[in-house]
Amino acid sequence: MNIYRNPFIVGLWAPVYLLVATWSTSMDFLMTAMFIMATLGIIGAYVTDFPLLPGLYQNEVVHKTAISCLMGMLFGLILFLLKTSFGGADESADSSPMSPQGMFFITWMVMSVPAYPLMVFLISKVNKRDLEGEQRIRDEKKKARQSKGGGPPIMDKPGF
Repeated sequence: MNIYRNPFIVGLWAPVYLLVATWSTSMDFLMTAMFIMATLGIIGAYVTDFPLLPGLYQNEVVHKTAISCLMGMLFGLILFLLKTSFGGADESADSSPMSPQGMFFITWMVMSVPAYPLMVFLISKVNKRDLEGEQRIRDEKKKARQSKGGGPPIMDKPGF
């Protein structure tokens, strides 16, 4: 097996990507919103067949990383809401019983624990697909659409 296509090694991109999410979460809500929008932009680029990276496999990995990281963030949000709803307000005198480094690590772990297995699962599914065959079919469909002239007249110009 190729080490660069091993799902357990490629799956490590999710925790690495979530380090940026953890940093943005610990800094500011606006940074977190921008991170989520950028991640949704990556997913949108994949859906519209806009290549972010030069290879088919790399684009698949970027897409699966974005999907698994959003799911990890959603899981972290659910855990946070459950903790606050069941735990209630803490009436202790110390306002921060945990160090910032500890909170950073816990936040990263809560998001990475579900994201890594999901990433391994998704990458193992990608490894079983024939990406070049799928790309050939997409290109043929795109040529068929262009030959019919199905779009507005401006789309028929060479710049598009």
